[in-house]
Amino acid sequence: MRTPARPVRLSGPLLTLLALGALYALHLSQMLGMWPPALPAVPAGLLYVPLFVGSGALIVVMASRTVEARAWRMVGLGTMLWGVGQLLFAILPQPLHVPSPVNPLLLALPTCFLLALLRFERRWPSLPGMAAKLDVAALMVSLGGYLWYFQLAPQVMHPGADVPSNVVSSTYPLADLMVLGLLLAQGWRSREGAPGGTWLLALGMLVFLAADLGFSVMSMQGTYTGNNWPDALWPLSALVFAGAAWQATHRSRMSRDGARLLGMHTRLAPYVALLGSFALLIALPERDGLDGLGALTATFAVALLVAARQTLALRELQEHRALLLHQAHHDPLTGLGNRAQLDAILHGALAGDDQVGLLFVDLDDFKFVNDALGHRVGDQFLQEVARRLCGAAGTGHPCIRLGGDEFVVVLAPATTPSLQALCERVVLALRESVTLSGQRLQITASVGGALSTPNERDPAALLRCADQAMYEVKRTGKNALSLYTPGVHDQLAARRILIETRLRGVLERDELSLHYQPQRDQDGHLRRFEALLRWTDPELGPVSPGEFVPIAETAGLMVVLDNWVINEACRQLALWLPAHPDRQVAVNISPPHLIRADFLPGLKASLHRHGVPPQALELEVTERLLVENEVQARETLRALLDLGVNVAIDDFGVGQSSLSALLRLPITTLKIDRAFTHELGLGEPGGSQAQAAYTVVQAIVALGQALALRVVAEGVETSTQAQLLETLGVDALQGYWIGRAEPPEVTSLPGLGGGFSVHHA
Repeated sequence: MRTPARPVRLSGPLLTLLALGALYALHLSQMLGMWPPALPAVPAGLLYVPLFVGSGALIVVMASRTVEARAWRMVGLGTMLWGVGQLLFAILPQPLHVPSPVNPLLLALPTCFLLALLRFERRWPSLPGMAAKLDVAALMVSLGGYLWYFQLAPQVMHPGADVPSNVVSSTYPLADLMVLGLLLAQGWRSREGAPGGTWLLALGMLVFLAADLGFSVMSMQGTYTGNNWPDALWPLSALVFAGAAWQATHRSRMSRDGARLLGMHTRLAPYVALLGSFALLIALPERDGLDGLGALTATFAVALLVAARQTLALRELQEHRALLLHQAHHDPLTGLGNRAQLDAILHGALAGDDQVGLLFVDLDDFKFVNDALGHRVGDQFLQEVARRLCGAAGTGHPCIRLGGDEFVVVLAPATTPSLQALCERVVLALRESVTLSGQRLQITASVGGALSTPNERDPAALLRCADQAMYEVKRTGKNALSLYTPGVHDQLAARRILIETRLRGVLERDELSLHYQPQRDQDGHLRRFEALLRWTDPELGPVSPGEFVPIAETAGLMVVLDNWVINEACRQLALWLPAHPDRQVAVNISPPHLIRADFLPGLKASLHRHGVPPQALELEVTERLLVENEVQARETLRALLDLGVNVAIDDFGVGQSSLSALLRLPITTLKIDRAFTHELGLGEPGGSQAQAAYTVVQAIVALGQALALRVVAEGVETSTQAQLLETLGVDALQGYWIGRAEPPEVTSLPGLGGGFSVHHA
């Protein structure tokens, strides 16, 4: 349905403008001999005086509503003074002596306009560059040629004209031309920065200049009668000036079509100026006189200006093409090459006989930087990585950013030792910490390298090999390097693809199960168990969680696995609780899943479906939660505690620990990672390594006690470790010395009271 047009409100200025338009219509009717007989005849020069005075007064009144009030007041003042000058011209005896009192009043219009436009120019510079200045200059010189030929030259060569008369008569068109030049410059202004009404001002000034030019030519020829066509254009220009001021009060934006039209006219400006000058030159009856010589000189000057403009445009085009070429082959953030440049480099390098080396660099856990400190700091960090990468690679070895936190370095020619050395330099260079925005960051990198072979010269294959070597580093712990080994990495990549493919149907084939490892409390009871996720595939056989869980994370399957584990844990709890009412279960959840909007509703649905009380369930999350999405995680953990579900921080001490975040997160349990437990009781008694581990565990236990948290030690394998941990005050022990993970039917045997926890590793 078409929206009805909004009615135009007839405000005071608009009504005044319409009244002035009606007065102009009366003026035209008298000029055309259509004046009503009942009305007395009025000299034409007097009739349009009210148009100038009224328009000028209206502009002054509306000036306060515009952005640049002083400039518009000058426009109104000049318009009124010209009307007063015309009044004197009409009532004083003719012919007037030159100079006369009329001249300053008539010259006040271009002078005031010039001052107003200079104010516009200071606030909104109109000419954005040298090309625009050359375009305007060409237009003005072309118009100047016409002005010289039709007005100035005849005035100078007039036999009866004296010097004062020539000076005054020449001042009018020259002043008009200067004002017109400033107004035409508005065409090169962007539409966002253009002050309203300037284009109507330019149109009105063009009409005014045409009237002045016609008056001068007719005066020199003796044909001016006071009722000629210039007398129709002068008052029309006054109306256009008032319309420009009215438009400026609305501050309306130019339409897209208007902006496109102006953009076209700025591109055509130099050709219009050149065509106009040549048209004048061709139309000259003779070129050896003073008037012809001036027109010829103007045409030559326009040609030079257009040539300079074209030269500048060609240079700008070349620079723009060079910029586009650079942008097409470089990353805008780091300045390194991009994938397009990598393809070009590899195709050229692999076309020769030398071996080509390729490093694939992937930052470890870079997402934490963006999540914790923001993308601006993340961008700064990537720029620092690019600088270090170039420094480690050295000159002559192109560095490429593939995207995100992935980088590539090309080494040509290359050997296995040189590629190994380059990998080591890159790993060491990126391992050093960096301080950005007051934060000390230390993000490591996983680096994979590959060498081309005589039989394989495909860039995509070389990149794939380096990527496979890098992924093996990711899988085995990150922060290291690996060189591609033909056959070995291919088998690993094929197995990774097969595992991901088989994982996508694992629930439908019912191949997952949970095994349970007990935890022993200080009183010797087994109330909790850690349940480990197991997968046995008909094709692959038993697959270690350490192998399939990272693949599930990258493939986006962890949410599905987490939901299965929660539901299976609740189902098993429903079977155990009647005989063992004090049992509990803790389910390890991936941090991205925990902050999903559907996590809590799904958890509640599983508890309700199996009739399990929330107190029987405990959720375990890793320290990643302390760094990424802390605000959302805190809200979810608080909701879990309010529900009655306990929350544990798993593997505490080996991740990106944040004690301040630990204070803010609502949790109930700390689980000491097996990396610290393993060192206890190893080596010589009182050895430095064992003593350091003892000190760290002691600090974690003290931290847990200070925060009223339950502390559990994982990985207990010897009686010595158990005794030391019990001495330190650990609340519960877990490991092979306590018991191995067993299927639920074994865990349910008589004598094993207690509970369990669920883990994916």
